[in-house]
Amino acid sequence: MKYINKSKEIIVNKYNDFNEDDRLTKSIKGQLEFFTTMHYILKYLKPNSKILEVGAGTGIYSLSLAKQGYQVNAIELVEKNVDILKQNIKLQKNKNIIAEQGDALDLTRFKDNTFDIVLVLGPLYHLFNKKDQNRAINEALRVCKTNGIVMFAFITDDSIVFNWGLHGHLKYMQENIFNKDYSLKQVPEEVFATFNIYNFEKLFKDKKIKKLHLISTDSILETVTNNPNLIIDEEDFEIFKKYHLATCERVDLLGLASHLLYICKKI
Repeated sequence: MKYINKSKEIIVNKYNDFNEDDRLTKSIKGQLEFFTTMHYILKYLKPNSKILEVGAGTGIYSLSLAKQGYQVNAIELVEKNVDILKQNIKLQKNKNIIAEQGDALDLTRFKDNTFDIVLVLGPLYHLFNKKDQNRAINEALRVCKTNGIVMFAFITDDSIVFNWGLHGHLKYMQENIFNKDYSLKQVPEEVFATFNIYNFEKLFKDKKIKKLHLISTDSILETVTNNPNLIIDEEDFEIFKKYHLATCERVDLLGLASHLLYICKKI
């Protein structure tokens, strides 16, 4: 448990110094991630669906869904984010959402087969060993109803190389992060856990699920927005969003993205 507690401390310190409330609204890469993820959430919502968001951050998804009339429970690890989420709920005077501090590794406050949709859009960014990853996945599946939908977001290995390593950090990665085969070591001090697609899908090999989609939520925007010569106005962005929805499940493009979303049905 010492390993888990150490990871939690690192995560809390990270988000105490980070404006999570702006992440999906202030940049085009964040806006595309939100737009794409919401598109797939809405695809599976039905009238009166009950939703659980695990790792809700400051609540941009939970608040949006509650505003549309769905009953939402939002669980978030970082106390600062929970406080902001509760403030946002008060500002919206929204009675469809319950926000609580909690951990993706322990959802025992909820009974089995409670929710129609379970969103795990952040916790796997910060779980560094298979035991914890499996525990978070199993807990999300446990509280989801049979035939319900569970969505898991994760970060790709290669995005760290493209978006951080190529900005003056490859020597550091060579000395501290790369394995001999150039996969990445999972180091809690680096804050973010990452996966290649094949290893991520292996986590679900023995789960009682049916895979529905594996999608890119932010395309190549994490990489190209670092280019000072990038020119994209509002009209261009609307065109790119349409292109992205048409191509976000293409296998040949998945590796270009930073954030992927694995969507499955509990069976």
